[in-house]
Amino acid sequence: MALTDAQKRAQKKYNEKNKNKRKIISYRNSAKMFIRRFASDESLDELEELIKERRRINLLLSDLDGVRAFINNKKFLDKNGLEIKIWRRPEDLLKDRLQKNDEKKVVEKWFAKKIEEKFSKEEPIVEIKKAGKSKFYDSFRGYDILDWLNDQIDQ
Repeated sequence: MALTDAQKRAQKKYNEKNKNKRKIISYRNSAKMFIRRFASDESLDELEELIKERRRINLLLSDLDGVRAFINNKKFLDKNGLEIKIWRRPEDLLKDRLQKNDEKKVVEKWFAKKIEEKFSKEEPIVEIKKAGKSKFYDSFRGYDILDWLNDQIDQ
């Protein structure tokens, strides 16, 4: 059945408005087709590992809401003398540090030693800065530390 001009315009408008949603659906369908039709045991093992890692990342991302609550609590930050920043990916942290520092090799060496060894490429990082010194945590640990500090204030 042919589409009317109005249906074509409506479909075009929907497609433009929902590009990201359509892309996700397309990728999901491709993954399902690959698994159903072509995946070897080796491929399935690799996919299982990727799925486990993504589930871990999703948990970390969900814990960031608690960290954001502390970021938005000016009284808590001021009382503890803290600055808190969330880096969605380690590469975002690296880009920021490279922009702020002229010594590229020093920054890259620091990043390799302190960040790359401890965090995966997709893992969000919580930076907690006090008295000009930064410490870096995954969202679970960062939230636990901030929650503990908050409990200390309440006591």
